Amino acid sequence: MENDLTIIMPSYNMEKYITEALESIFKQKTTYNYKVIVADDCSCDRTIPIVQEFQKKYPNKIDLLLSDKNMKLYKNILRAYKLLKTTYFCVLDADDYWESENFIQNGLDFLENNKDCTIYITNVLQKMPDGSIKEYSKFKSGKTSFKDYLNGFVPFTQTSGCIYRNVKFINGVSDKLLNPPYKSWEFSFRGDTFRNLIHLDKGLAYNCENYDTVYRITDEGLWQGITKMEQYLLNATVFKDLYVYFDMKYPKFLFYSDLFYNKIKNNFFENITNINSESSQIKILHDIKNLKSFYNKKEEEIRKIKFDSANFKERIKLIFTKK
Repeated sequence: MENDLTIIMPSYNMEKYITEALESIFKQKTTYNYKVIVADDCSCDRTIPIVQEFQKKYPNKIDLLLSDKNMKLYKNILRAYKLLKTTYFCVLDADDYWESENFIQNGLDFLENNKDCTIYITNVLQKMPDGSIKEYSKFKSGKTSFKDYLNGFVPFTQTSGCIYRNVKFINGVSDKLLNPPYKSWEFSFRGDTFRNLIHLDKGLAYNCENYDTVYRITDEGLWQGITKMEQYLLNATVFKDLYVYFDMKYPKFLFYSDLFYNKIKNNFFENITNINSESSQIKILHDIKNLKSFYNKKEEEIRKIKFDSANFKERIKLIFTKK
């Protein structure tokens, strides 16, 4: 039986959460066929045995990709992208879960009937470390475009709330992703921002105001585990890398990168001393040096970028308040 949807679940030492994530998949009430690819990055806890128990319970529904070494998220998820042959796909992190039993059905029904859309997005709840539930995103239903994103008006949500029309990986993974020109691409393009943009570049996004999924906030999270200064540095690098990835067609990526770079310079010495690890401090200084070198070559392009003032203010508010 041919599958309609592939659900990618990258995992690394997720024994505490992966059961809930997988159960939320197999509770789905849907007429569509789906398969799960669990890409495990050399877990050393009980993550793998838990997945193998689910394989026994749901034969032929889960492919488990194992690794004999930890390769980090970028390379781990690339090997799952290589296997994408279904019309649709999504990514559910092993510490998140789907709250609604109709998430797949609603998402694929919409995409089937709206061929102009490449992304279906719902609002997301966040589960705090104390177990309380809060809103992570809050937007109204409607379609948005790549141009809207550049002007600050696309309410992207977290990974668990997105389903994609498989327009980028149906024929494999591009060589420039397999052999990135910058080492930083392995950080910039490991998550949902990159996935969202490469699909939004090929169609529209539909934002559904339903709250269908839950994003778990943990101390182990990639974003929660770093300082505000490191978050700014990561954002500056991501936008710089997006500018390069899209062949410098979108100067606003360069401008947003420069915005975060200038944010880093504010209270720099105070912020750097708040980072206790000397190796982390050295890495930050190295990354800042690389950004500065890149900006020096693009100084004229940055000066030429002009924005509508209303869009500019909205974008500033959005990117500096995003969690």
